Amino acid sequence: MMSTSEDLLELGETQAAAPAGDEQEAVIDPAEKKAQRLRKEKRELIDSLASGDFSTQRARVAYILNMYPAARNSDIVLALKYWAEFQPAFFNPDGIKPEHLFELEHVPLLVRARAKIQNEYELFQADVKVRRRRRGLEDEMRDAVLEDATPRQTLQVFADETGKTEAHVIVGAVWVLNGRAVFDVTQAINTWKASSTFAKRELHFARFGKGDIDAIADYLDVIEVNREYLSFKLIAVRRDNLKRSIEDAVQRLHEFMLLKGLEHEVNSGRVGLPRYVTVTLDEEQSLDQIAIEGMKQRIHDGLQNRHGDELILESIVAVSSKNSALVQLADVVAGSVNRRLNFTGTRNHFRLKKLEYTAGPN
Repeated sequence: MMSTSEDLLELGETQAAAPAGDEQEAVIDPAEKKAQRLRKEKRELIDSLASGDFSTQRARVAYILNMYPAARNSDIVLALKYWAEFQPAFFNPDGIKPEHLFELEHVPLLVRARAKIQNEYELFQADVKVRRRRRGLEDEMRDAVLEDATPRQTLQVFADETGKTEAHVIVGAVWVLNGRAVFDVTQAINTWKASSTFAKRELHFARFGKGDIDAIADYLDVIEVNREYLSFKLIAVRRDNLKRSIEDAVQRLHEFMLLKGLEHEVNSGRVGLPRYVTVTLDEEQSLDQIAIEGMKQRIHDGLQNRHGDELILESIVAVSSKNSALVQLADVVAGSVNRRLNFTGTRNHFRLKKLEYTAGPN
């Protein structure tokens, strides 16, 4: 599973500097220096998974370990699932052409990444028996592992907030209804973006200009083509009706959207149970780590009361939008609704009806 709340709090703690003499540089113990490096790498990996950023081999291996528990116990399953997910052009489960063996990621490299993730970061660990008897276990476990090589059922929510100083406070979100779709949609957006006018820019609604209309229309075409496993959800409240701080209101809007949204997805049959839920927020917004932990506990309790262990909130992580195409999409969805609800000026040709359609209910 993803990291625990304690992991995230530990990773956010400030490390105390080693004392220095009057004229001597601070000396950091090598063991502590290594521990700091591992904490940093672990946090970066957690952020990559939360962002849907699979640009590194390590993040891709972690994705497979997260989605396929059987891969945690078997390097054969790890390699097969990695090739099937990330290199389908070269991998055929019925037979691999000899020339394609040179293109597929080498198993020792995948094993090395898996070992680092499990042994040094202590994430997605193998069963205790496997850890004790890793060597020579593949043949013994082969049949059982292959039967169990099914993905965990996940749902990932990417959310953003807007309108905190305007008439309506809004939380908008992109819901990705399975783990594979996170990769597919992210890859589709990044492929389009590489040859667009946004190649070196983030997609933020507030920064769109008149010269971006054609590019945004193409962007929305990409989203529309990949909408099969996407859902867009929004919740808003009039600021003059609030009797609490904006920060507390935003926190509650996130909670209500998640709890009511999950009820809708389950009751409509779009999401089956059991299901593991992760939430990714833009780190530039108003929720700090203490607020996130409180929100996580309340959502966990709400889901536990309604669904027991069938619907589990695994993590809420705040990440930079820079490397997350789906956090940027959540910004665009929330921003388009903000324009509809809060904009009072004269509308011009930048109205973008298609954008309003994309942000509509689903």
